[in-house]
Amino acid sequence: MTFFMFDVDGVLTDEHARPSEEVLHSIEKLYKQNEKLAFITGRSRKWLAENIFSSLNKDQDWSSLYCVAEHGAIKGKGPDIHKWQLDDDFVIQDKVKDKLQKISEKPDYNGLIEWDETKESMGTVEAVHGDPGDGEHLKKTRQALKAFAEEAKEIADKFDKKVVVSTYGVDVIPPDLSKKVGAQWILDQTSGSEKTVYVFGDSKGDIIMAETARSYGAEEVTFFWVGAGDPPEPKDDGITIKSSTENFAAGTQRVLEDLA
Repeated sequence: MTFFMFDVDGVLTDEHARPSEEVLHSIEKLYKQNEKLAFITGRSRKWLAENIFSSLNKDQDWSSLYCVAEHGAIKGKGPDIHKWQLDDDFVIQDKVKDKLQKISEKPDYNGLIEWDETKESMGTVEAVHGDPGDGEHLKKTRQALKAFAEEAKEIADKFDKKVVVSTYGVDVIPPDLSKKVGAQWILDQTSGSEKTVYVFGDSKGDIIMAETARSYGAEEVTFFWVGAGDPPEPKDDGITIKSSTENFAAGTQRVLEDLA
């Protein structure tokens, strides 16, 4: 049995953050085969419910699906997000969120980024997606995210927080919060007994999920890179890195087809 850990943004979605029905169908097949599955994402639980769980087969029992939202601040099993637990230790102060939100409302960012009201633990802006194929808008949103991240860092440093840049957004979070927190919680639930772990990611920080699996004793850990550019370098030589020939959900689907 293999444990599949999936980041969500840019892994189960396309470049416009739209979930891939093809990938989700492949995940349903894995689940029916009794493979263990986990979603570990920086997105909110509300976003997951509206964009991912709403597209999964509702006749299937998903109670064994491990779910981590907001990097690890929110954790639970199954698609009933109301049963998931928010860890108050990872919630940043409202005054920090207010300062960040004011920055996001600057005219220079209008139509390019927007404040994410669904986040419960952190301060986040998300890209405003344009029409499919609008490369110019995509370029501008990425520039806006980079600019916001630089401004947000001044506030983050002042309040002892850190800035995390992802494919579609920028998060300001506590310094000790990362997907390692989420991966540890999941592996604790399974007693760290998984020997084969496949991790799918599209950002440099996603490699921490693979490294955490190794630290729990997983013998065969493969990190599948579906992001742009070169994959991250793992700190553990026992992790195999494989890059897909495509990015985003299309790359994930290609990998899953090869594994079938």
